[in-house]
Amino acid sequence: MTIRIPTTPRPVVPPTIPTPVPVPTPTKAQLRLAEKQLKLAGFNPGKLDGVATPAFTAALKGFQAAWGIAPTGQLDAVSLKRLQHTAGRIHAHAKKKDGFVSVGQKSGGIETLEKRLKKLGYDVGKVDGVYDRQLAKASKAFRADQSELKNNISGFGNAAQKVLKKELAAISHAPERRRLAPTAAQTRLDRATAALVSRGPVAEGATGGAVANIQKHLKAAGFDPQHVGGKFDERTEAMVKQFQVKSKLPVTGTVDGRTWKALQKSFILSKKPAAPAQALNERSGAVKASEKLLKKLGFNPGKIDGLFDKNTLRAVRAYEKKRHLEVDGKIGTNQLEKMKKDFKAQNNWRTKVIENARRHLGFHERGENGNPFSTFFGRPPEAWCADFVSYCYTKAGKKLNEPWTPALLAKLHANGTYTRNNPKPGDIIMFDWQPGSGPTAQHTGIVEKVFRRNGRLMVQTIEGNSGDAVRRNTYAVGDSRIAGFGNMH
Repeated sequence: MTIRIPTTPRPVVPPTIPTPVPVPTPTKAQLRLAEKQLKLAGFNPGKLDGVATPAFTAALKGFQAAWGIAPTGQLDAVSLKRLQHTAGRIHAHAKKKDGFVSVGQKSGGIETLEKRLKKLGYDVGKVDGVYDRQLAKASKAFRADQSELKNNISGFGNAAQKVLKKELAAISHAPERRRLAPTAAQTRLDRATAALVSRGPVAEGATGGAVANIQKHLKAAGFDPQHVGGKFDERTEAMVKQFQVKSKLPVTGTVDGRTWKALQKSFILSKKPAAPAQALNERSGAVKASEKLLKKLGFNPGKIDGLFDKNTLRAVRAYEKKRHLEVDGKIGTNQLEKMKKDFKAQNNWRTKVIENARRHLGFHERGENGNPFSTFFGRPPEAWCADFVSYCYTKAGKKLNEPWTPALLAKLHANGTYTRNNPKPGDIIMFDWQPGSGPTAQHTGIVEKVFRRNGRLMVQTIEGNSGDAVRRNTYAVGDSRIAGFGNMH
């Protein structure tokens, strides 16, 4: 028989708790300096009196948390060192005037920065106006996506702010469309993407060729995910959300069937420049060519950048109205061909206007205003600069009979061809010898040539009744004496 002898349990020894190192009581001078440094960094310590008030403690805790220091509210050695470092950095960048902010600062501007970065998909943590380590991490991630910015910098200055604003402006528009030549590979990719979406929304964390295709469609739509390697990251999610906002779709940040259907339209798979018709929000080389053509025809599409925007739309509608076409604001194949024919015909009349003007170079009036141009219209000798312009245009097949320069200027305003800074050879140039006196003119001529001299846009003209003769003159576009340009197209 085995006898068990009861054992006495060993006593439990409580763990040794290290005695906290006491924080030396800061002197009044240290407190006063810390107050100034906290205020400089944007944390309000209250009255600058060298007293550790609740306001001072709260401000110090906020500063410590921003730096990742335990927010004790005690002015320890680490906090003193960080305050000194932050204040020195702020003073140094204030001298440079570069707007640089970084960890340990607080301001309304930093809160705006947080909101902007968050809109682009970067994890800034809590949006509270405090530049903490999480915001520094988001700043580095943003910089890494920008080729023009230095990487591995945790702060944000004017240069980075400029790039950030540019990126935000780039997504403040309706979804765009790109015209691309169709390929079998793209068709397969679109089918694979549709199949993936049909099995459930594609969300952050997804990878593969279909995700890369989604990213390429986002970029074509004008919502650049920066990376198109096939990893659905937080930046891609943010761009999906922005696309959904602009497309008036439920904002989920995931690509479901409805979102993919809308996103797929960002590619116009066609080899033809105007089939389907060029329309609002298309961005392509075909649109850029149409914009150039519209401008040459005298219709202002705004910036020639290949984007069919509201300015382009306005110019297209003006052209359609002028040519008595259906005013739908689109450029289809037939309309594009008509625009090309009109340009060819226009070039022909412009050449004829200039040739007519050149034939009479050197002519000098006989007696008092004696000239063949007024006689051509059955009028007696008179101030004949407008008669000369009317003659050159009429002989070129563009009927014009206006002897009075103010009335001629009014016609250019009324027919939509008037411009102050976009002259073309064959245009009518109007002069106002009393700038600022109102919309009037006292002289006119023909633009023979447009060129640049020392970076300035210039025009060479042929003018009737210039010193009682038909003469060439040269002016800088923008000369205060020039009332404007236009034509009778």
